[in-house]
Amino acid sequence: MKAVFALLGILCLSMPLLAQSAAAPAAKLNLFARQAKATPDRVGFTHTGAGNIDVSQPSPDTIVLTMTGVAVAGGHPCKHSVASLAFDLEQCFEVSFDPKAVKNVRLTLEGRLIGLLRSHTKGAGSTEVSCSHATVIAGGAAILDVTVPGHTVHCGENLSINDRVGPESVAVGQGKFTLHQKFMVSASHPKALLPCKAASAEFAPDPALDPLWISAFEPFHGASKKDFGLQITVKVTSEEADKPDDKKDDKDKKDDKDKKDDKDKKDDKDKK
Repeated sequence: MKAVFALLGILCLSMPLLAQSAAAPAAKLNLFARQAKATPDRVGFTHTGAGNIDVSQPSPDTIVLTMTGVAVAGGHPCKHSVASLAFDLEQCFEVSFDPKAVKNVRLTLEGRLIGLLRSHTKGAGSTEVSCSHATVIAGGAAILDVTVPGHTVHCGENLSINDRVGPESVAVGQGKFTLHQKFMVSASHPKALLPCKAASAEFAPDPALDPLWISAFEPFHGASKKDFGLQITVKVTSEEADKPDDKKDDKDKKDDKDKKDDKDKKDDKDKK
């Protein structure tokens, strides 16, 4: 009886391994070296915030790259105010898979941009989000890219942005690639002797932008900001390669069909 229970225990423990081996093999993305920077530039009565660059891998076949930042410019009595936050990222990665196990391997790229642009009628300031771009490079040549359109507001305009581009895809083989991603938020304001509200580009979760920079008549009061920023998703997909048994079955079916066609032709000839 003990031997039976022991055998059942071994079978139960081996079932997950058997299920894993039965699962279709997939292509994977492996992260390598990275260079990333966010550069603030401020002149006059200005503010910048966040400047975060996050690279995560939620699954072996997916990489998510997120940039978040804020730029604000208000009226200065003696000079023109300009604030910007420029992002630049180069991420090396590798596509790996078993050529005998998978086929039709494709690399997919898509982008998403969420945030707020504000300006005020009494301030004459303007604000902009631009350079929202990602390119995959292989062997010194660009093979895949996505660009999220830029936006600008001024003279009292306000804009809530939730843009998505892609997915764009290309067939790839095994090897190393480089993702180059850029992003920029900026705000400007002319000289102002009288107090006035600032113009702001907000593309980062709280508390990147201090509420003191926002008007009491905030046009986007209560907006959810947890997903603010530029997010680029890289994914590799593949199909399971044909197994030898499958090819044999297809050949057998073709042979059976050919035999049937020959038999039908022979019967038609005999009837005639």
